[in-house]
Amino acid sequence: MAMTAVRAVAAGGPASLSRFRGALVAAVLGDCVGGEFEGAEEVPMESVLQHLNSLDDETKGNGVLEYSDDTAMARCVVQSLLTRTGFDEQDMARRFAKEYSASPGRGYGSGVIQVLKKLSSPQLSDVYQPARDQFNGRGSFGNGGAMRAAPFALAFPDLDDVKRFAHLGAMLTHSCSLGYNGAVLQALAVHLSLQGALDLPQQFISRLITEMEEVEANEATRNDARILKEAEKPFCERLHRVRDLMGKSKVSIEEVINELGNGIAALHSVPTAIFCVLHCLEPRECLPESYGGVERTIAYSLALGGDTDTIACMAGAIAGAHYGIEAIPQSWIKCCEGAEDAHEDAKRLKMLFLQSSQGGGIGKGERSGEDSSERRSKASNGTEKKTEAD
Repeated sequence: MAMTAVRAVAAGGPASLSRFRGALVAAVLGDCVGGEFEGAEEVPMESVLQHLNSLDDETKGNGVLEYSDDTAMARCVVQSLLTRTGFDEQDMARRFAKEYSASPGRGYGSGVIQVLKKLSSPQLSDVYQPARDQFNGRGSFGNGGAMRAAPFALAFPDLDDVKRFAHLGAMLTHSCSLGYNGAVLQALAVHLSLQGALDLPQQFISRLITEMEEVEANEATRNDARILKEAEKPFCERLHRVRDLMGKSKVSIEEVINELGNGIAALHSVPTAIFCVLHCLEPRECLPESYGGVERTIAYSLALGGDTDTIACMAGAIAGAHYGIEAIPQSWIKCCEGAEDAHEDAKRLKMLFLQSSQGGGIGKGERSGEDSSERRSKASNGTEKKTEAD
């Protein structure tokens, strides 16, 4: 799929409100519509399109697709950043634990449940300790940190802050470098997309590789990679595979799964989500001509099978930051729990982003208090889906 420059189609310029809303809303949509196929080994595109077409069926009434732990935890990140006007690990950890306690049936993995239960203890002094204790001290390398990383890209204009806080936010549940570096990569991808970098796809992927070369240039990454028998810089190696696939005229679903993966490990899902966005910048024969970029991206993500809700959630955030809110069908938004909230929260994140760019709101927050999500009535719990640590 050899690529040249892709014409910008997002409403507004870099970091426009449309892009903020597109990122946050499309992430929710990917999560909600992706739940239909989570864990499936094979997902025919025909089944995907049938599922997506049903979202336009007004005869189905007001049926709402529920979000999973992906969105539940991302909402906690958003509200913590907004309420504290910056990153506060104690506040964020408390919100994670409180959200799980209030709505435990969202599909949390068994590993993260153990962490969240420990985070709820008032005696806990170090909120990072429960994650460090996981898996005999090796920590989790799942994609649970990455699935909720997009808000960091929407709160902080400075790239170093995006990387730093995405890392720290992920470490509350994922202390293995292959877990938290996946969150950094996802946040980087959303940040660059927000700035219009996907207009030049080759430069976009090259920039990600350059940034991750620096992120993975430490002993912790090398150590974890050796233990898990991965390349010395695992995410860089995967991003090179993404670039190789971008250069091919035709790429099969099977090849994408074999080369990049579709599982719950961050290494097997974050680069995959990035590829889905890049692959769907242009129309594809297997997808309806009427589909825009966000629709193509989410549909293609679902066709990969595996951890469909999380991959579609991450791909949706990156694509939404590129195309903007206008590219998302209203019928999809109406069908997905939490989408309207995301639309409003994005505006508040944009204000924090602007405040941060003017020298305020960086790092530790100074303001506390009850936020809007805590005043909202709790929706009914979803059903348990995952059995492994996410």
